[in-house]
Amino acid sequence: MKAVVACSLAMGLAFGAVSAPATPAEAQQNLTGRILVEVCLPYATRGKSFEKAIAAARELRFRRPANERGQPLEEFASEVNLVSHDGAWRLRLEEGTIEDGEAQVYTVTCALSSTRAGARELGDLGRRAFRDDRYWSTDESAPRQWDRRTRNPDEYRLEVRVVEEDGARPALTIRGLYY
Repeated sequence: MKAVVACSLAMGLAFGAVSAPATPAEAQQNLTGRILVEVCLPYATRGKSFEKAIAAARELRFRRPANERGQPLEEFASEVNLVSHDGAWRLRLEEGTIEDGEAQVYTVTCALSSTRAGARELGDLGRRAFRDDRYWSTDESAPRQWDRRTRNPDEYRLEVRVVEEDGARPALTIRGLYY
């Protein structure tokens, strides 16, 4: 099922882009699509571990920011920031537990932000990627939020949000919640 979702997402994002991108904007769209398909969705669905998600991001030419490169990544690190080779895109991978009501919930989160994309552009990316009503639900009152339809929502949920926090870049955040 995960493979079907990843393949349909990749086809939707790359539909018509059989040859090399003709413009820098198309190249950026291809990069964001690949980040979603090869890093964020497999990580949030636990198809890839924290370490394998970092390795997949490195294959897409992401690295740790210059101010963090001198410090080794802790053996039991639960979060990492990565930046694209041109410095325009940032990727944050994190895992841990949160309180959801009275329950402790294990979460894995992948957040994608850019100096070239605001909340509107990230929302457009989300709409293109998660518009299939068979797999994703969205509320008309919250057009920048998508929830994965699952058989057991009390055990597992996948949420996609465009998050805008004061003083921070808008981010397309994909979070898997495991109860």
